[in-house]
Amino acid sequence: MTERTVHPVEYLGMLSRRRMWFAIPFAFCVLTGVALAFLLPATYRSSARIGIQAPAVSSDLVGRTNLDREERLRALSQELRSPVVLERVAREERLITDHPLDQVVQGLLNRIKVEVPPPIARTQGEPQLDAFDIVYLDHTAERAQRVADRLARVFVEENSRSREVQAEGTTEFLSAQERAANERIAELEKKLRTAKEQHMGKLPEQMVANLQTLSGVRSQLESTSMNLRSEQDRLTLLDRQLQSAKEGFYSAPTAGGGPVTSPQQRVIALQRELDVARSKYTDKHPEIQALEEELKSARADAAALRSQPESTRQETLNADPSYQQIVNERNQATLRIKALQRQEAQLSSDIGRYQQRVEAGPMVAQELASLERQYEFEKENLKQLSEKRSAAVVQEQAARTRSGERFSVLNNADLPQAPDSPNRLRLLLMALGLGLALGGASAFGREFLDRSIRDARKLQDEFEVPVLAEIPRIHGAA
Repeated sequence: MTERTVHPVEYLGMLSRRRMWFAIPFAFCVLTGVALAFLLPATYRSSARIGIQAPAVSSDLVGRTNLDREERLRALSQELRSPVVLERVAREERLITDHPLDQVVQGLLNRIKVEVPPPIARTQGEPQLDAFDIVYLDHTAERAQRVADRLARVFVEENSRSREVQAEGTTEFLSAQERAANERIAELEKKLRTAKEQHMGKLPEQMVANLQTLSGVRSQLESTSMNLRSEQDRLTLLDRQLQSAKEGFYSAPTAGGGPVTSPQQRVIALQRELDVARSKYTDKHPEIQALEEELKSARADAAALRSQPESTRQETLNADPSYQQIVNERNQATLRIKALQRQEAQLSSDIGRYQQRVEAGPMVAQELASLERQYEFEKENLKQLSEKRSAAVVQEQAARTRSGERFSVLNNADLPQAPDSPNRLRLLLMALGLGLALGGASAFGREFLDRSIRDARKLQDEFEVPVLAEIPRIHGAA
């Protein structure tokens, strides 16, 4: 079955048959558009242009913002909508008559817009924000102009004032931080000084000197110990000499190498001479007999000396210069031994003290390192705070003299000659177009939903049978 085509004339027939389905939506849309166009309250639009002037001094002194165009515009819009600006505008324009201040501020907030005009000159890269428009919407043209002008002036004044207050607050805050940093540095210096005084001799910078001193003291202790052993050996030898002298077996040689005077030594010497003579001669030789007689006499003298009382022998020894010399040497040796013992004890104590200093060095270094890190951190923090405070002082001076970035009113708000909304012609055209579309859709939709057969073509298409004859429409029939 071939697809049936619809002649354009048939659409007119459809509209004629469904004219009520078309007329009612069309009339409703048109009447609604007319009502909206003439009953909606008129809204007037007025705008004032604010210019952004570059700083009069170097941007390195007053600071440079790193915000891009969109972020900068957002920041300015938020500053314009701040409660300080809106409340001041509401009071100066006497808008708070019958409504609370919060409601008036909220109404102003809803009717304010910020727009950006085209840049004055295009440069390479992203254009800079050099001006923006403050737009205000109101139901009366005069009030729209007045409030837009007031918004522009209040914004410029409050921006300048807020910059000064912010700069002063920044300077005061950084000054307080700098004072606190100085106090912390003074406290850390006191702690460092106290710690170094408590650990004097154990400081890290004294470690090398302590090791060198410890090595030197150990060498002195070894030398002193050797000298002490030598003096103790000498004292032992002198004690033996004195004991032999007391028993009569020894007498120190006289000065100049004279003969021995001790009876016992004389016995020993004669016995030695007799042995030598016997190796040469016989016992009947006169020299051997003479030596035997002298030996016998010397033994008798020695026995007589040993039989003397102790006191008598001591007096004899005291009168002997050689014995007194040995006694003096022994006394001096005793004194030297005591001095060497004291020196050895002192050196041992010094070794223990310096060894303790060397062992305590790492712990002291760790403790001081923690304080020194805090001290260096506070010094670096103080340096940064001083630089920031100096920059804040410059920015404060620039804000007071208005040498930084400034805002000024380039164009005052104009008096709107016609309402910005509603656009009556646009509303009527929109209502007319919507009525045509809605009415046509309603009429054609109702037509296509109707399954009635009204002509031969539709009958032939519906049942696929040929039409033999067609009775024309009889007008005026009951």
